Amino acid sequence: MSAVVCIVSLIGACICLALGLLRIASWVIDRREEQGTKAIRDAAFVAQARAEVGQ
Repeated sequence: MSAVVCIVSLIGACICLALGLLRIASWVIDRREEQGTKAIRDAAFVAQARAEVGQ
């Protein structure tokens, strides 16, 4: 019985570790997308400001 509990605990720990790694990877991807979106938004703001100043 003890071996079964050990195996189930090990499987549970592996699942928790895998889910944690997936969450970290998802966070990193979201962070990169957020930075890219911010750069595009800033560039659009600058372009609009230049267009308004040029008028």
